[in-house]
Amino acid sequence: MSTVSTISGTQIIDGIEYNEYPAPDSLIKAMESVWAMQLIAQGNIRLSPLSYYQNLESDELGDNLEGLGELQINSHPYATSSINEIFVWCCANPETEFSRLLSLDNAYDVIIQITNPVEFVNRISTALRDNNYRFSHPHVGRVNYNRSDEVTIDRLQEQMWHWNTFQKSASYEHQNEFRIVLSDLSFTLARGEAINLSIGNCEDIIELIET
Repeated sequence: MSTVSTISGTQIIDGIEYNEYPAPDSLIKAMESVWAMQLIAQGNIRLSPLSYYQNLESDELGDNLEGLGELQINSHPYATSSINEIFVWCCANPETEFSRLLSLDNAYDVIIQITNPVEFVNRISTALRDNNYRFSHPHVGRVNYNRSDEVTIDRLQEQMWHWNTFQKSASYEHQNEFRIVLSDLSFTLARGEAINLSIGNCEDIIELIET
């Protein structure tokens, strides 16, 4: 196993960057059944940029502050963002209530379970390379619901690399989100456009949970 500890506290293990290692043994996601079946059978997956969620008119799925991190010291805000185009695939930690996830969008009618998150992330990374995209290590972790919290200077300095992409306000805490984050290194992609990939049949690592 190849392990690199970064200055900011993350760990890169076998090509995946973790905020906390290991990742959960499984992950879940609410979806429309038509897209869930395509993901399982063909591996069709869409990676959306943070700017997509900034402009999405949905109280649950949209967030105009998406990717803009902020904490405060003595009521003075300290903020950060990314110069790269950042793409995310959002899911949830396995203990999240199904009913919570299904309520995020009226179109959601099934839950999928990713039974091997590491292999799933590796397949996404491989598909990006095979399609000649230039991305950083896939970066995975739980979302922190602490936007604009008052912290100490030591706590601010403890923030991990790209912490802004793993931060949302407390009003979203019920989503209990886990993210796969990918940073474009080419600076040539059109801003705001999603990436559609095929990562191959996923019946061995994704299950459809009837609801």
